[in-house]
Amino acid sequence: MVSRIVVGSRWFAIAGGFAAALAFTPAHAGEVWKHGIVEAKGDSGFLFQAAEGGFGEKRGLDIDMVEFTGGPTALKALIAGELDSFEASPVVAFAAMHQNADIKIIGCDWPGMTYTVFAARDINSPADLKGKAIGVSAPGSLPALFAQLALEAAGVAATDVTYANAGGSADRVRAISSGVVAAAASSSEFAVSADTLNVKPLLAGAEVTPKFVKVCIMTTGAKIAERRADMVNFLAAEMEGLAHAIGSKEAMVALARKVAHLPEDDKTAEFIYDEAIKYNAVSATLDIPLENLQWTDDQMVRLGALPEKADVSTFVDTSLREEALAAVEKK
Repeated sequence: MVSRIVVGSRWFAIAGGFAAALAFTPAHAGEVWKHGIVEAKGDSGFLFQAAEGGFGEKRGLDIDMVEFTGGPTALKALIAGELDSFEASPVVAFAAMHQNADIKIIGCDWPGMTYTVFAARDINSPADLKGKAIGVSAPGSLPALFAQLALEAAGVAATDVTYANAGGSADRVRAISSGVVAAAASSSEFAVSADTLNVKPLLAGAEVTPKFVKVCIMTTGAKIAERRADMVNFLAAEMEGLAHAIGSKEAMVALARKVAHLPEDDKTAEFIYDEAIKYNAVSATLDIPLENLQWTDDQMVRLGALPEKADVSTFVDTSLREEALAAVEKK
């Protein structure tokens, strides 16, 4: 089930209305699972499969996909107890985890960094970006961290360029087209319309930042204690839904078109599917790449987004995933 609710940055101002909206969602008490996700896009053919493909229902759950305009707002909703789980970049939650917030990573459905540095047509190599402006979003965000790490991997130091907040994903790419920035970090799907936007892919995240973890599923210790059995069933449904989508491009694309309301001539979902398969970016077993999560956290510390190093194993609960995997394999 999809709650067509997109919550913006004014979370605390509308929290009561949001809770009321959820209260009117038709579902059976005790079986509803409220899962937060950033707005439905071409990747929804993967991410909504458990809810929309009948896999949650098979596990006795009514999965309510609650959409947000950004990961930080979804994190606030989780902490406030309005969600049972949510998925986003772990970058969103690491700062809170460092401060002992009751948040746990319980699986990673999209560990591969399918993100791209796009550039203007006259940029022929990363070295051509030296002395120019690079579009990112807020400091410490996924786009900002990815851009710096990707350019470093390509031999371009932070001191060689100027990083500028150029807004959301689409805004950053348009900033290249308009000449405001020479390059920008954004979702890979914009490669589909690169010619129209007069930009080109320059650096692929899966190739230059292979250890950077893109998306994990998170919950709270309180929710684990309160709804452990349901949580295991939710993860099992996620595994089965992702496996179905990975195994059927047709099913993935069809659901993405339905959920994200993509026009028939829009090839975004096809591109995302092909990229995910090429780089093994999506994990049907929700593998938790602990070494890569530690690397991601360490880089945030090195780049000044976090104050000090932490042992990320303390941020993870692997037991739920293990139980879910056993349930799926038992089928």
